[in-house]
Amino acid sequence: MLNLGSMPERFCHIAGVARIAATLALSAVTFGLLGCEKEPEPPVDHTAILYKGVRPIEVRENETPAGEHIAALQKRIDMRYPMMVGDTLDVTILEFKSDVYAMDYYINSGRFQGITPILRGEHLEQSIRSDARIFIFTHDSFRRYERIDLENYVRGFPGYHGGFPQEFLSLPFEHRDANRTSIQTQNFLGLKSFFPVLVQSYRDANLQWSVARSWEQVEDDVYRQWAAQLKPVTPQGIARDVEVSYFNVGEGVNGMATHLPGGRVVVVWGYLSWFDLERRFFTASDRVYEARY
Repeated sequence: MLNLGSMPERFCHIAGVARIAATLALSAVTFGLLGCEKEPEPPVDHTAILYKGVRPIEVRENETPAGEHIAALQKRIDMRYPMMVGDTLDVTILEFKSDVYAMDYYINSGRFQGITPILRGEHLEQSIRSDARIFIFTHDSFRRYERIDLENYVRGFPGYHGGFPQEFLSLPFEHRDANRTSIQTQNFLGLKSFFPVLVQSYRDANLQWSVARSWEQVEDDVYRQWAAQLKPVTPQGIARDVEVSYFNVGEGVNGMATHLPGGRVVVVWGYLSWFDLERRFFTASDRVYEARY
């Protein structure tokens, strides 16, 4: 794990705590993170879920949707609502292991277009992601279903939460490239990923870099498995820290990675000198270490 005491004071004011009582700090942070875990959701009776006052005429639940070939998919529910003569609304709900896997599939599968309806044959398809669920609405292309009505339907499910997860708030805000935010669960930096990561890219004039953090706590041996795949290099112009992995991603792309006290992983890489990269690495590590999520 990264020795926070080796960071310059202006970048990491929590170093004293880590030096004085590293073991206690680790226990406290771990306990705090566990305390942030969500309580299990109550079971949902899908036959009782109404769409604008209409009860479904058909509900099919598949607890083992192996045929979908979707990572971390745990359940599929198909529901049909009779809206009027000759018009039905089909709702498919994909339930994932956690919201990070739902967002990964929603963003990276190429199947969804956000708020933009997709024409598939004679039907329109609209989709909404909420926490660990993806809702897919299918209806006749000549029928109009207001987005607000679909969103109100989704809000009726427990754990409603749209947008990016709160974990993204722990990443630095300044110089964010709003169009380059992603979640990676299978491959990261071109290598096999042993844990999900959130990735945010940054741009400042002609400088470009990226910051990633693990979605949750990572065991030390799992982090080391991933780090062992990196191409190690010797940094120039900065003091080397034994708890930091220094690596090269490609021509001119330097990178730094570490396993923080508490179990989170932080990785920073980009077209930067080692000095500039280290400054951004310290800032990101400090932010992620202090974050509640």
